[in-house]
Amino acid sequence: MKKKYCLIAISIFMMFSTFAKDKNERDPFELVLAVDEEQYFAAEIPQSPYVINDSIIQIYPGEKVYIEADVKGNVLTNLKRVESIKKPKKTLTIEFIQQSEGKNHQFMMLTITNPFSKTLSYSAHICLVKYARWVDTNVVDVMAGISSIETWPDLISSIALDEFKLVD
Repeated sequence: MKKKYCLIAISIFMMFSTFAKDKNERDPFELVLAVDEEQYFAAEIPQSPYVINDSIIQIYPGEKVYIEADVKGNVLTNLKRVESIKKPKKTLTIEFIQQSEGKNHQFMMLTITNPFSKTLSYSAHICLVKYARWVDTNVVDVMAGISSIETWPDLISSIALDEFKLVD
């Protein structure tokens, strides 16, 4: 009887461990960005989702996320953050970083790896620290099967990506 309860307890633990590994919520953290030798930007980021409404990805500097997506027509749907790449043909890799020299901000860089057999098009919106507001920005489509790098000289506290679609 003890073995049976032990197996049930282990099964429940494994089930919750799996949910935790692929959770969509980031833990709260302090975002700190270099500005110059005398200043830095800091903000308390609350627990928040990586993917909003299965279609918008919000990412902060220093984060690297894996996003699984289904394709319906030529539109990416059911975006879901996963802990690791288990389905390489349908998982985007997205990384957003700040490049600095010492304490001096140089630029922000977004890298997106497109696993699909068609070019990936998307929209990007950046939250500029200088103005404390969101603005649309231009991005280049990501060719099939490769990575694309976007850079901005501005200090950006977060980026939101949406309108993912595959184009010829």
